[in-house]
Amino acid sequence: MLSSPTLAKATAYWASELSCPPVEMFADELRIMPHGPALADYNGIFALFRNGRAMISMPPDRMAERLPTEPALFAETFSNFRVIGPAFIGYADTMRPGSAEEVDNPFHAQRLQAACDETAWEHGGSEVGEVPCSGVFADGELAALAGYEVWTGGIAHISIVTHPRFRGRDYGREAVAHLACRALEAGLVPQYRTLEANLPSMRIATALGFQHYASSVAVRLE
Repeated sequence: MLSSPTLAKATAYWASELSCPPVEMFADELRIMPHGPALADYNGIFALFRNGRAMISMPPDRMAERLPTEPALFAETFSNFRVIGPAFIGYADTMRPGSAEEVDNPFHAQRLQAACDETAWEHGGSEVGEVPCSGVFADGELAALAGYEVWTGGIAHISIVTHPRFRGRDYGREAVAHLACRALEAGLVPQYRTLEANLPSMRIATALGFQHYASSVAVRLE
């Protein structure tokens, strides 16, 4: 169970994204609303699912009266469009120290980026020197790199990427653990988000004790 302060911070963040008062988050089985300021420029649909309830934000000209409140069914409804999700969104109150170290030399990250395909780096890479980063080295190479961006309300959104040659050795898990500890020490709430279909990434979330807060589905309407 997540602590009340962590739940409050997570709810406050997502309420601000959906332009909804925090007390009304998941108050109903289904709430469909037009995009507020935070999503005004997003030509798509964003849905958040928690405990059988759904919060769905849509462009004003695409409003619907009824949509599925189960993430997989919701994603299937829009299968003709580009769908991202369902994605796991989890938070942690505590974290064990990971066997990693701080990374502040962009050279190591550049070599890691060169070894990864473009999609992997886009989804999990971090700009060393611009955001806090932790990593694990093996055989003189940066084997895994985790970094976080600070989101509104004290959320530390974590990204993780692992060198293709070193996958399956728990290096990513250790980098995330180390970075999450640093986030907690800084008074932030570490957030881990990944596609639920990404089983290696989900194993990191489970192993480190990130507690499920919600699942998300994003639909690109272009």
